[in-house]
Amino acid sequence: MKTEFSTNGEAPVEARQHRRVPAVENHDEKSSEPRHQNGYSEKEKKRSLFRRPSVIVVAAALAVVGIGYGGFAMFHSFTHESTDDAFIDVHYVSVAPKIAGRVTAVHVDDNQLVKKGDILVEIDPRDFLVALAQAKANLAKDKATLVQANTNEKRAHDLFAKKVISTQERDTNVATSDSSKAAVEADEAAVEQAELNLSYTKITAPSDGYVTKQAVTGGDYVQVGQALMSIVPPRVWVIANFKETQLRNMRPGQPVDISVDAYPSLKLRGRVDSIQAGSGAAFSLLPPENATGNYVKVVQRVPVKIVLDERQELQRVLGPGMSVVPTVAVDHGTEAAFVIAIAASVLATGVILGAALWIGRVRRET
Repeated sequence: MKTEFSTNGEAPVEARQHRRVPAVENHDEKSSEPRHQNGYSEKEKKRSLFRRPSVIVVAAALAVVGIGYGGFAMFHSFTHESTDDAFIDVHYVSVAPKIAGRVTAVHVDDNQLVKKGDILVEIDPRDFLVALAQAKANLAKDKATLVQANTNEKRAHDLFAKKVISTQERDTNVATSDSSKAAVEADEAAVEQAELNLSYTKITAPSDGYVTKQAVTGGDYVQVGQALMSIVPPRVWVIANFKETQLRNMRPGQPVDISVDAYPSLKLRGRVDSIQAGSGAAFSLLPPENATGNYVKVVQRVPVKIVLDERQELQRVLGPGMSVVPTVAVDHGTEAAFVIAIAASVLATGVILGAALWIGRVRRET
């Protein structure tokens, strides 16, 4: 007969003992990483990326290319000098009247291209026409007086030879004739001046160029020397303010590549024309006085004039004050090129040998 004990609702001892048996977990299975078909884990695959020959070859090739680029950049820095403190400069012409008068017409506008001799401004010519007519009338009158004076002088000489008149009368006629000649010459000069003044009523372009800073319009009353406009000639050059430490190998005649900030795609060529005899600070309005107070050495800048090569189709407007970046080839770079080439060759050879040794080591390990 089977005896049963009360368990107050609990499971039998045998059952409890059976449930208390801990389940044996397979830690190897939980900690194991997913494996690929080739038998390597993901972590092993990442570590083996730089142990592949193809990756090593690509890395070595990139390193060699970087060495070559670095050598070229170093060679360029050794043999070229550049600055961004450079601007277009030009000798522009200020247009001003030589006579005073009222403006009747203005034939140009700002930024207009004009040729030498083109009429820019016209001034009312009526006053000058009257002055010219008066000068011509005075000339005609004095010429008639001169004819009469010459006749009297000749007669006086004849009478004096016959001892009819005195020496004083002869000298008086001679003086009158000379005075008439001087009056005629003065009248001729007055006529010429009146003609010049009349021609000044038409103000013409003194040279080819572009009209800038126009400050006149029809109806204005202009004075002598008043600035009406400026003409900027098409021939321009570059003033580059190089540091004094950059002038060591710079000489007139060296080629220059010029980049204009306004037109990045426009590449100009030029040459060094001259180097100013002195720094820009020495010719400023208030030059520095280094003999007073505490002295702090500051690298000075020296203006260098760069002229553009001829026969360049600019097809752009280049005016004074525009920013440019000139690059001067200060040296042919034979010695520098030789040294840099040797250094780059040694580095490239080291990279190639290192890559070859690494590939050999990887192959031996596999």
